[in-house]
Amino acid sequence: MAGYFKALLIALAFPALIQLFMGLAGLLQLRTWSAPWAEATRAASQAPLNLALVQAAAVGVIFVVAFPHRGHAGGLLESVHVRPLIGGVVVFCFLAGAFMQLPLAELGNLVQEVWPLSFEELARRHRLLNPTSWWAGMSILTALVIVAPLTEELLFRGWLLPDLNEQYGKVPALVWSSVLFGLVHVEPSAVLYATVGGLVLGAVALRTKSTLASIAMHAGVNALPLLLPASLLRVEGFNTLSQKVEHISGWLVLLALAGAAGALSIVWRATADQNG
Repeated sequence: MAGYFKALLIALAFPALIQLFMGLAGLLQLRTWSAPWAEATRAASQAPLNLALVQAAAVGVIFVVAFPHRGHAGGLLESVHVRPLIGGVVVFCFLAGAFMQLPLAELGNLVQEVWPLSFEELARRHRLLNPTSWWAGMSILTALVIVAPLTEELLFRGWLLPDLNEQYGKVPALVWSSVLFGLVHVEPSAVLYATVGGLVLGAVALRTKSTLASIAMHAGVNALPLLLPASLLRVEGFNTLSQKVEHISGWLVLLALAGAAGALSIVWRATADQNG
């Protein structure tokens, strides 16, 4: 049980540090130390680049303070299982992630029927994913498609999943690391789809024996909202903004699931030699 508890503490440190650094960034942005913490956090979160810097700083602190460097042979990348992959495995992992975005988004929509987000929060996210300048676009791309997948995968699939796997085996490690990944997303609508997404990401990392695969897949999940804005193709329940909860077409969700399954089947066949 000690391993489970240690993983829990490490995982919970992640959102705690993000909130701490985000609040400090907001106070610096507002140029005052007397502003309410919630106001400072809200101010900082309006800038996508703050999200990237804060998340990178949080994971960096956790690795510096808690990662058992001496217990792992080789450099840091080998310690967190970032290993090269054959052929187009990374590309198909990215495609699988992009396809997975729609079913995961619909899962979030279903949860919102029970625990709805405020329209103000939905509008904030919609603005974030629909930048109006090249700088805002590059900032949100950096935050969501580069920094978030890299930091979260190094922490959850590069560190916690392998450590838990060594102690308890694949299934308990996969389930617990995925639950922790879901919990750090805090909001009910995000917790469920992040947990489900974590199961798939973890399975891919275990199959390929490389965190690079789950980083690519995570990047694909996060990239689709930026690659498919409503101005290009309007998809109800995905890239639209409404006062009520909208849902993605069931046929579109099934088509996306088929696409993800097809891409992952190629990844599974390409890595068959690695798994005997």
